[in-house]
Order: sequence, then structure tokens, then C-alpha cells
Amino acid sequence: MRRGLAGLFFFIAAILLAIAAGGWWMQRVAFDPSTSRGVAKEVLENEDIRAQLADLIANAATGTVAIPADQLRVNINALTQNPAAAELLTDVFTDAHARLIGSRDEPVQITGDQMVNIVRDQRAAAAPPVTLDIDEVPLLNTIRTTLLWLVPLTAVAGLAALVLGLIAHPRRADAFFGIGVFCILAAVLAMIFGYAIPAFALPALNDNPWMDIISASANEQLTKVSILSVLLAAIGVFLVISSVGFRRRKSKGWSTPVRVNRYSGEQRRWS
Repeated sequence: MRRGLAGLFFFIAAILLAIAAGGWWMQRVAFDPSTSRGVAKEVLENEDIRAQLADLIANAATGTVAIPADQLRVNINALTQNPAAAELLTDVFTDAHARLIGSRDEPVQITGDQMVNIVRDQRAAAAPPVTLDIDEVPLLNTIRTTLLWLVPLTAVAGLAALVLGLIAHPRRADAFFGIGVFCILAAVLAMIFGYAIPAFALPALNDNPWMDIISASANEQLTKVSILSVLLAAIGVFLVISSVGFRRRKSKGWSTPVRVNRYSGEQRRWS
């Protein structure tokens, strides 16, 4: 009875810890604005974002640099297609990411000092700051705040279930099975929470082109999460198969027939 209870605790612990691991990875990919610094080049491949940047900056800077706004738009659009331009806008993308997920209340702006390197004219420093049309996505904010308490809560509950399983004196097969299930579930949830949801599901919820920041962050982490998931799945399958082997050997050990001559000898001695 206690061994069966230990197996149940291990199974519950595997589910809870896998949810905690998947949620933690999702936080890192979709809800950490610092990740957007590494995907600025990919985000600038979006024509709508380039057009928005060009319009706002050109309209704001045209009066200070004495260059027609139409010409500035062409120049800025060409500049933002250059991969090197991504470094000029990393702070803007970080603020945009924070604004989308609800961790930033202030609007996202591009200051005159930031325009200097984009317009290629020192006089642009005197231009008024421009505000990007980026609003908080309520669902993203809800998911972000939910993960803040869900990840530690499931981690603590999973560890508690693990401890209860150990107290119940588990069989080695139960322990291997529980750890194997955790590895397999963690592999699946890492791909779902760490890639599929940020890359496809979340951007589909809102037509704001700046949502590309989140999908680009997920794509940038795809290699890491894929390697991690494959390793976890392989370890999990190995452990589950090993647990089945332990159970079979145990079953055979209990069902091994007793030799007849053993009892016959004992019976003769008593007689």
C-alpha cells in the first residue's frame, strides 16, 4: 500500500515540476524584455514596423534637419533594412517588449538623441521625442502575472509531493518511473510553453506588428529548447523502460518455483 502511494506521489510531483519548468522557460522567452536585444535584426524585417519608425522619426526630425520628410522616410527605411541598424534600436525594442507584456507603464518613445544615429544628422538631437503606437496587451499581462505565482507554487508543491513519495519508502522502479515521467513531461512542456505558444499562439492573439518581438525571441531560443527537450525525452524514456524492467525482475523473483527436493528433504528430517 505504501509503495503504491509512493508511486502516486512521484507521478504528481512529476506533473507539477514539469509545469513549473515549462512555465519558467516561457517566462524567460516571452516575458523577459532583455531577450528582445538579441532579435532586433529579425524584428526590423517587419515592413510595418520599419514604416512606422520611418514615418514617426521623419515627421519629428524634418523641421530640425531641413530635409524633406519624404526623403527622410526613404533614408530611414533604407537604414533600418541594414542589419547593423538593429544595435541603434535595441533600447527601443526592449521598452516595446516591456510595454506589450504590461511590465512598463510609460509609453515607448524615441528621443532626439536616439534619432541622431538614425537620421545621420546631429541636428536631430533637437527634435521632440516621438511616441510609438504600442499598447499593453491585457492577455499578455494576465499570463505574465499568473506565471509569477504559478511557477513557484507548482515548484514547491512538486517538491512537497516528491518528499512525501520518498517518505513512503518507494521501490526503485517507482522512483525511476516518476523521474522518467517528469523528464518526458518537461520535454513536451518546454516545447509547448517555450516555443509553440510564444512563436505562434501569442502573436495570433493581436494584430499589432510589435508582437513579432515575442515570436522572434522564441525563434531565437529554438535551438536551445530543442536540444534540451530531446535530451530530457531520451532520459525520460530510458528511465521509464528501466522501471518496467525492474518490475519484471521483481515479479519473476517472487514467482520462481521452489524446488520439490527441498521440501522432500525437510519432510524426511521431521519424520
